[in-house]
Amino acid sequence: MTDNLSKSIKSTEHELSWANRGLKGNCAADVKDLCDEIVKYKKLKALRLEGNTINEEAATAIGKALEKHSEIERLIWNDLFTTRLKTEVPPSLIKLTQGLLTNGSHIVEINLSDNAFGPIGVKGLETFLSSSACFTLEELRLNNCGMGSMGGKLLAEALIACHKNSIAAGGKRFALKQFIAGRNRLEIEGSQALAKAFEIIGTLEVIRMPQNGIRPPGIEALAIAFVRNRNLRVIDLNDNTITTAAQKLASAIEKLAKLEIINLESSLIRTKGAIAVARAIVSHKNLQELYLGCNDMHTEGGLEVARAVKNMPSLKVLDLNGNCFGLDGIDEVRSVLENKSFINQMAFSDDEGSDEEEEEEEQDDGNESDDEEDVEEENDEDYQEAEEEEQDENESPSFFFGTNPTRQTTGFQFGGSPTIPSKPETVNGLSNMIAKFDFNVSSSFSFGLQPTTDTKDNKLSIYNSIDKVKEHLKNDEQSIERAIKLLEDIWNDNSVLQNDSSSVARNILKGLTLTNTSERNFNERLLVSLGFVKDEQTGRLRRANNQPDKIYQTLIDINQQLPKSTKNLLSIFLQNTSNDQNQRVSELKRKLLVTMKG
Repeated sequence: MTDNLSKSIKSTEHELSWANRGLKGNCAADVKDLCDEIVKYKKLKALRLEGNTINEEAATAIGKALEKHSEIERLIWNDLFTTRLKTEVPPSLIKLTQGLLTNGSHIVEINLSDNAFGPIGVKGLETFLSSSACFTLEELRLNNCGMGSMGGKLLAEALIACHKNSIAAGGKRFALKQFIAGRNRLEIEGSQALAKAFEIIGTLEVIRMPQNGIRPPGIEALAIAFVRNRNLRVIDLNDNTITTAAQKLASAIEKLAKLEIINLESSLIRTKGAIAVARAIVSHKNLQELYLGCNDMHTEGGLEVARAVKNMPSLKVLDLNGNCFGLDGIDEVRSVLENKSFINQMAFSDDEGSDEEEEEEEQDDGNESDDEEDVEEENDEDYQEAEEEEQDENESPSFFFGTNPTRQTTGFQFGGSPTIPSKPETVNGLSNMIAKFDFNVSSSFSFGLQPTTDTKDNKLSIYNSIDKVKEHLKNDEQSIERAIKLLEDIWNDNSVLQNDSSSVARNILKGLTLTNTSERNFNERLLVSLGFVKDEQTGRLRRANNQPDKIYQTLIDINQQLPKSTKNLLSIFLQNTSNDQNQRVSELKRKLLVTMKG
C-alpha cells in the first residue's frame, strides 16, 4: 500500500511522458531528444520522468527547456535519480526548477517520491518550494525519500515560508491539499516540525505519513494539527507507534466530520486505543474505510469498533485482521457485523489469539498508580528498539545543519568542538549550494590527539606490491568494498608508517578498474568510510579512526591518482567542516584542499 503512495495518476491529456525508458542522462547530449520534445510541446501541463536517471548536466538542459513553458503544472519526477549519489541530487533539483522560478508558472503537483536524497535533497528544494511558483501547490508527494527528522524540519520550514510569502504577495494564498511522505524516518522531531506547518497551512485534505518511526509525542503534535485542518478526508499513520497518544488522536478524529479514510494499522493502539477511536467515529457520516489491523487489540476493543460502525451506511472497508480476538472473539465480532455487506470480505487469518491474562484488560480505573506503571512497562517494551536506534544516531550522527546541536556530539569531528563553522567560501564543481550548508560532520571517527592503543604486527606491508593489491582486489563486483576496507585498515593501523600508507593507497587506485558506475560506488563508499555520510546498507557509520593526519597526508600523496569526481566531492565536504584544534591537522587539511583544487 505504501508503494502506491509514490505514484501519480495521469490527470491531464497535456502530459509529456518519458516514464520508465531507462534513460541514463549523464550529459546534455543524452537528454537532447527529451529536451527537443519539451520545447516543441505546445501546451505542456505535466512532465513525467519517472524511471530514469539524470545528473546535474542533464538536469540543466531539461530545466532550460522547461523555461519556455509557463503553463506547466505537474512535475512527476519520482524515481529519477537511481544510482546517483545523494550529493548529486540537490544541484540537479536546483537546475531542473531554476527556470520555473522566473517564467510565471503555477505548479499544482510535485512528485519526487522514491528518490533517496536525504536531508540535503530537501535543501535543494527549499528555494523552489517557498517561491511564487509553488503558491498554487496542492499535492506534494515525497514518499520514500529518506529525509529523516532533519529533512522533515527543513521541509516544514520551506512550507511555512511558502505560506508566509504567499500572504505577503497579496495574491492566492498557499493552500496545500495533499501531503504524502511515507517511509522517511521523520520520527518525533520531523513529525513535530511538519505538524507545526500543517497547523499554519490549515487547508489539508489528505495527510499520509506511514512508516516513519513516529512515537507518541509526534502523534500528539499531529493530532493538534489535524484539528486545524477541518477538511481532512484521509489520515494515514500506518506502522508508527501511537500507544499512549491514542486518546488525543481519537479526540482529533471526533472533530473531523469529513473523514473518509482512517488508517492506523500496525500502530499499537491496543484495546484502550481502539475503544477511544470507536467512540470518536460513532457519529461520522462520511467514513468509508477504517484500518485497525495488527494493533494488539483484544475482543473488547474489536466489539466496540464493530458496534460503532454496524449502523454506518457509508463504511465499505473494515480491517481488524492480525489482532488478538481468538476464535470466540472473531465469532462475536462477526455476529455484531452480520448485516454489513463487507463481512464476507473481512479476513481474520492473521489473528494472534486471545490472552485472558493480558495485564492491560485487568487494570481498573480505581488503581491509577498501577495503571501508570503498566503504561511505563508498555512504553519500555514498545520503544526499546526505537530508542536503541536513536541512541546509535545520537552517538554518531552524520551531520548537523544550520544550528548548534543540543546534545553533546561524540566520536569523529572535523574540528575541536561541536560549534557551527562560519560559512565556507563557494565551492566550484558539483554545486555552489552544497557549500552554503552550515553543518558539522560527526561520526564514529575520533579526530583527537590520542593514537590508538592497540598495535599489532604490520601485516599490511605486502600491499606495497601492486601485484599483491591486484590479487587482493580480484577485479570483480566486490572490488570496491575490498579497496575501501584496505584503506580503512591502513588508516587504523598504527604500525603502518605514512610512506607505506600512501604507497598502498596509490596501488589500490592503480589496481582498480573504474567505470562510471563503479566510480560513483567508490566515491560513496569512501565518503562513508571517512564519516561524511551514513552507510545506506547498514544505516550506521563506519569504524573509528584516530589518525586524521595520516588520512590527510595519504590523500595529498595520491592526489594525482584520485578520480576528478572524488576530488570534487571531498573538496565540498572538507570545506564544510570546522577547523581542527590540532594545528598540524588543520594545516594538512588546508594543504589537501589546495592540492585537490590544483
